[in-house]
Amino acid sequence: MKLIWYGHSCFWVETKGVKILIDPYPEVDDDRIGEVDYILITHEHSDHYGKVELLSRLRGATVVGPKPVYLMAVSDGITRVREIEDGETLELGNGVRVTAYLMEHPSSQYPLGYLIEGDKRLLHLGDTYPFPALQKLRGKVDVLLVPISGRSTANEREAVQIIEDIRPKVTIPMHYGVYGNGDPEKLRQQLLKDRVFTFLRVLKPYEEITL
Repeated sequence: MKLIWYGHSCFWVETKGVKILIDPYPEVDDDRIGEVDYILITHEHSDHYGKVELLSRLRGATVVGPKPVYLMAVSDGITRVREIEDGETLELGNGVRVTAYLMEHPSSQYPLGYLIEGDKRLLHLGDTYPFPALQKLRGKVDVLLVPISGRSTANEREAVQIIEDIRPKVTIPMHYGVYGNGDPEKLRQQLLKDRVFTFLRVLKPYEEITL
C-alpha cells in the first residue's frame, strides 16, 4: 500500500492497483495529485469536499460519500457519484473494498469514516471525537489516520483515547497544519504518558510512504 498525505485530511492511497483520494480540501495542490479511480468524502464540510468537482472531472474519478455529499455532487454536475451509508461496503475492484462507519461529528449531517481493505487495512476517521462504538474496530485496522487539531474534532489527548480503543499497528495524525493547530509531538508525549502503544508515523505534506 502506498500513501501520500496532501495536508489536512487529504490522502492518496494505492492498494492492489486501485487509486483512492480522500477529502481533497480547497487549497490542495491538485497538480501534484496523480491518477485517481475513486474520491472518498467523509462528510459535507468544505475542508473535506472542497476540490471534489474539479478533481473528479480532471481525473475521471467516481465520487463516494454519504447522502449530503451525494446531493452536493449531483448539484455540482458530477455524474460519477455513489452514495454510501453507515455499515455499507462497496467493492472497488481487484479485491479492494471500502466500508463506511458513522462517526461522532455533531456539526455534520452524516459524518463517516472509511475502512479501506486491500493489501493492508487502513481506516480514515474523517472528523470525530472518541465514542464507544469505535471499539468494534479493534483488531481490524493496520493503519489509522486520526484527527488531532481539536477544532470540531479530537485533540491530541482525545486522539490517544481513539488509538487505545482501536489499537492499530501504525498511526498517522491528520487534520492539522492547514486549518488547525494540532501538534504531533503532543500526541507522541500523550501516548507515552498513557502507555498506549502504536507506531506513530508523522508525515510531511506531500510525503509518500509505502506500508
